[in-house]
Parts: sequence; structure tokens; C-alpha cells
Amino acid sequence: MARLFQLETGGPPPNDTSLTFVSGTPKMVVLYHGGESIVFARLSFEAAAFGDSGQTVQVNVRARPGIYGLDLATSLPFRAGQAAITFVYGRYFSAPARARQVYGSDIAFERVLAVGHLLSDGQVSLLPTSRPAPDNVQAALPIPGSYLVAAPQ
Repeated sequence: MARLFQLETGGPPPNDTSLTFVSGTPKMVVLYHGGESIVFARLSFEAAAFGDSGQTVQVNVRARPGIYGLDLATSLPFRAGQAAITFVYGRYFSAPARARQVYGSDIAFERVLAVGHLLSDGQVSLLPTSRPAPDNVQAALPIPGSYLVAAPQ
């Protein structure tokens, strides 16, 4: 964590979200900045994400304060590559002041952003990240856990 610049947000955080559904069909969970209709993140689960269809699954999502990050918990494990997260940061993008110094501009910082998975030992694994749209970063999720948007220092 100490060797990363985390993408900060100046917007209101999304509300904690909990939903229950039956596995076997694709699901999309959209988190909005609190009190606004501006997307913060999208979580997608493929139809086969939770194995056999017909199982009841509970998904709990909690935003991490002040950054583009969240904690994801599920009542059943999901298959790696069958779930993905897309962070949408166009409206409330806030580069840390030190990141501006290191990268020279907000645009240069933005170009190296990636989705990171916070590991149990406090380390962060930067995941293969794509950009499905401007101001969006997306990665397949290996397991439930904590995820954030960051760039190397």
C-alpha cells in the first residue's frame, strides 16, 4: 500500500449495498455516489459465477471511505473470471497531490491506473486492467475481497 497512489474521490460515497438473488442468471450491481445518479462502480456476475444454478447468494458491498475502492463479500465463493468490477471515476476523479508531482499531470497519472486487490498481508496485487470506456477501469475478480483503484509510485 505504501508504494501506491490510491485514486481519491471527492464525491459522496455510495451506500452499503446488500442483495440476495438466485444463481444461474447474469447479475449486475450498480453502485451510485450517495444521493446522486452518478455511477461509482459496477459489479457483474456471469450466470455460472456461483456454480450450480438455483442456489441463493447474498452479496454485500461496502465502499472504502475517500477512495475508489470497495469491500465485497459473498455468501458463496465465485469462480475466478466469472465476476468483474468496473470503477467509473470521471466525475469525482481526484489525483493525490504527490501523484501529480511524480507523474507530472492528472492525465499521466490517470493513464497508469489499475484495479488492485488488497491481500491479507497488506500487500496489493494489481490486476490486469482494461478500459471499457473513458474514465473507467475494469478487472476480472479472482475472489471476494477488497479492491481499489491505484497506480504505482
